[in-house]
Amino acid sequence: MERNKKLFIYNDTRKDQVWQIYSEGVINKRITVGQARHIYTITLSGDVMIQFRIDDAVYLNAIYTYSTDSWSSHTDKPNLIQLSTSQSVVNVTSSYDPDSE
Repeated sequence: MERNKKLFIYNDTRKDQVWQIYSEGVINKRITVGQARHIYTITLSGDVMIQFRIDDAVYLNAIYTYSTDSWSSHTDKPNLIQLSTSQSVVNVTSSYDPDSE
């Protein structure tokens, strides 16, 4: 059975960031995120990993486990990008500022 999730993309810095969001068969987007959040509906029917990359400098891998309907994540820069989830919502928030790197 497929599960629909709302994916919310946020940028806390309000400076334009180029995001790449990819998971084969689920989502493939390259977007510029500034002040407005971006919202997508994704459909999941099994275990997946979604890769989020910002300006080719910051990344987060979000891992969805279908059997438990749960998420985990990995990033080398947890203070710059975070994942939070609820029943049908996935939030990814970046505080990466390319001007301060």
